[in-house]
Amino acid sequence: MTILVLSIIALILSLTGNILVNLKHKTGFVIWSISNIFWILVNFIGTINIPQILMFTAYIGLNIHGFVMWSKKEKV
Repeated sequence: MTILVLSIIALILSLTGNILVNLKHKTGFVIWSISNIFWILVNFIGTINIPQILMFTAYIGLNIHGFVMWSKKEKV
């Protein structure tokens, strides 16, 4: 897969995840995390961009945190 194809997939997943979170669907966090994995791959395959790799890794952590927090609110 080329970097362009990976970037397009990451873009579509990022926007889909963001829209689902805005619509209050927890699955948006999962999709958004998958998109972050694609962005990390893009930044490893192309010119290695450590700051962006760290940023997308942090975003995965934030998505997990958001998913857990929203799951706790559903139980209340």
